Amino acid sequence: MIIKLKRQIRTTMNKAILLSTASILFSDCTPSTRSRDYFGQAHPDTIPVIFAPDIISKKGRLEHGISFTPSGMEVAFGILNKDDYSGKIFYSEKVNEKWTEPLLFEPLKNGSVYLPYFSPDGQFMLYAQSKSTIDYFNTDIWTLKKINGVWSSPTVLSDTINSKSREANASMTYDGTIYFSSNRNCYEKDNCHTADLFYSKREGNLYQKTDIVSELSSSNDEESVFISPEEDYLIFCRHTDNKTGVDLYISYRDINNNWIKPQRVDSTINSKDWERRPFVSIDNKFLFFTRLQIVNNEIVESDIFWVGTSKLFKPFVFHPIPDIVTQIGKKFEIPLPKDYFKDIDDKKLRYSINVNQLEWVNFDPEKMKLSGLPIKEGEFELILTATDNSSNRTDSKIRINVKTK
Repeated sequence: MIIKLKRQIRTTMNKAILLSTASILFSDCTPSTRSRDYFGQAHPDTIPVIFAPDIISKKGRLEHGISFTPSGMEVAFGILNKDDYSGKIFYSEKVNEKWTEPLLFEPLKNGSVYLPYFSPDGQFMLYAQSKSTIDYFNTDIWTLKKINGVWSSPTVLSDTINSKSREANASMTYDGTIYFSSNRNCYEKDNCHTADLFYSKREGNLYQKTDIVSELSSSNDEESVFISPEEDYLIFCRHTDNKTGVDLYISYRDINNNWIKPQRVDSTINSKDWERRPFVSIDNKFLFFTRLQIVNNEIVESDIFWVGTSKLFKPFVFHPIPDIVTQIGKKFEIPLPKDYFKDIDDKKLRYSINVNQLEWVNFDPEKMKLSGLPIKEGEFELILTATDNSSNRTDSKIRINVKTK
C-alpha cells in the first residue's frame, strides 16, 4: 500500500504503506533440508543485516516486503515509488544454479501492486493491488496461479475477504486459512485509521466468513501479518509509541488454539526505525523484514533485512495447568504436561523451578513432576522456567492453594 499523507506516517502506521502478501495452498509441503542459496549471501546470525545489498536492497530505492517460494528457487519483492507511493513487484528465479537479475514482474506490470506472498506450495502468489489509479492507498487482495510453469491472469479475491475499506498483507496456512490486515472496523468513521488482523477459513472451495483475531487487537494498528504455514505462530507489526514507532511482535497458539499475549520481538531485531512486513523462510531459519527510516515525516530509506531466528523464537507456554489445590500435611505429586512449554526451533528445553520460594516443594525436571508436603496454609506461587539452546528463557507461574481440609 501507500502513505497517502505525510502526517499519516506520524499518527498511524496503518496509513503507512499497508500492503499485502498471501498464499493459497493445498498440499502437504515438506521443506527441503538442503542448504539454501540466498543470492550468494553469507547467512546472518542474531543481528539483522541488509539482504543482498545492490541486488535486492539498493540504496535510495524503497524496497518493501519480500517472499521466497518454499523451494527457494523464486523470489518476489515490492518497490515503492518515492513520489506517490504507488507500487511495483520485482521477480527473480534461479536458473542453472544462478539467480536472474531481479526485474519487473511481467504479469503485474500494469497495476499499482504491493507485497507479494508465495503460497506454501509455491503455486500461488497473493498481493495487494490499488483499487484505482487515483487513490493508491486503498487496496484489495488479489491472487494469480502458476499453471504448467506459467503465471495465469490475476484474480481478485471474493468480497468475503475484500471490502470497501483497505485489505492488505495476507498470508496463508497449510489448510488454506488466510490471515490479513484490514481497517474495515473503522471504515467511514471520523478520525479512525487503525487496522486489525483478520482471518478467513476455507470451507470447501469457498471462504464463507471473516473473523477478527480478537486476542491481538488493540487501540493501535496491527498489520503486516505473517502466519506460519502450520498456524502455530504469527508475526505482525504494531505501532508501539511515538518514540519507537513500529515494531514487530510475535504470538503463539496454545493447546486450546488461543493466541497468547503477543510479545515484542527481541531488541536485537527491533530498532528505532520502523520494522514491518515480516516473512519467515519455510524452514524457520531466517526472518526477513522491511526497515524504514523516516526523517521529517518522509521515508528516506526502505530496505529488506534478514536475520537468523535464534532470538526470534523463544519458549512459550503451550499447555498450562490449573491451580494446584492441596492440604496441609498431605503429600502431593503433580505430573506437569510434557508440552507445558514449546519452542518453534528447539525440541529439547531445559526446565528449572525456584524451589527456594517453597522449601517443601520438589521438582523433577526429567519426569516433569512437582511433589511436596505443605506445612502451612495459604496461596503460593512457583516460577517454572524453560530455557532453549540459544539461552532464551521464559517463565510461567504455577499457583498452589494449600487448605486446612
